Amino acid sequence: MSSSSYVAIVGGMNVDISGTSDSKIILGDSNPGKVTLSLGGVGRNIAENLILLGKSCRMVTVLGDDLHAETIRADCRRIGLDLSACETIPGAKSSTYLCINDINSDLMAAVADMSICEMITPHFLKKHLDVLNGAEFVIVDANIPPASAAFLADWCESPLIADTVSIKKASRLSPCLWRLLAIKPNRPEAELLTGVPIRGTQGLDDAASELLNAGVRNVFISLGSLGVYYADQTHRGIQSCIPGSLVNTNGCGDSFLAAASLSLMSGMSIAEAALLGQASASICAEAESAVNPALNMRVLRKRAGLDSNLSS
Repeated sequence: MSSSSYVAIVGGMNVDISGTSDSKIILGDSNPGKVTLSLGGVGRNIAENLILLGKSCRMVTVLGDDLHAETIRADCRRIGLDLSACETIPGAKSSTYLCINDINSDLMAAVADMSICEMITPHFLKKHLDVLNGAEFVIVDANIPPASAAFLADWCESPLIADTVSIKKASRLSPCLWRLLAIKPNRPEAELLTGVPIRGTQGLDDAASELLNAGVRNVFISLGSLGVYYADQTHRGIQSCIPGSLVNTNGCGDSFLAAASLSLMSGMSIAEAALLGQASASICAEAESAVNPALNMRVLRKRAGLDSNLSS
């Protein structure tokens, strides 16, 4: 890959507010614990992980004109994330994500106020088509409207990789499945996209086949503590989780997709991409924030049990 290349990210950037209880969650009551504030959003988190792994990234997105936007812009300057294709929407609120974790740091519930992402319209994307088409590859998250996913499928010339974000938003990506190099849903999201019931590991092959038949070239289905199922037209398997010190699971999927995408684009097999993705998720889980600043290519390959050279 050329050192001058970049990845374009289409999706959300927001302030993350995370609360983790000191003991078992009692619903309907105030639970003592720790509250942290960090910068997040699926698209932004993927971008920061890619930057830590040595890639330049450009966000193609929108922000409000509020205090949160200034905080996000300052943080993007700090990490080196290019916002030249980011527009400010007058009078709009920037995205905010609020999550509650149990004592084991597993997500209990979350509220995402990301309505501003509805402004990532086909008209907006058309204005930045040169950035999208000049990218080595484009990662899109499901915070964008379905019409915008369709626009990317029709007009974006760069390889497309997608993150489904949530059960409520996964179907927004349906119009662009036929153009995707890769997609990463969890089990419920894969069920929604394919109509195939998945119980444990039963149904994974059929669900993956539906996505592959729709045009997706590489499928990763997150299985939580069981690891990740991967499939392309010739290889299928399950990559187990890689041990690490669990602090916070928020952002692990974003970290997985960053490393897996970079691996695929480097010519690695889907099994190798799944391995490096799980290694990246393991490193992410060791930080309180949604992105672990300790991530780099050397640390990633060591966690995966590979040598220090990305090419294989």
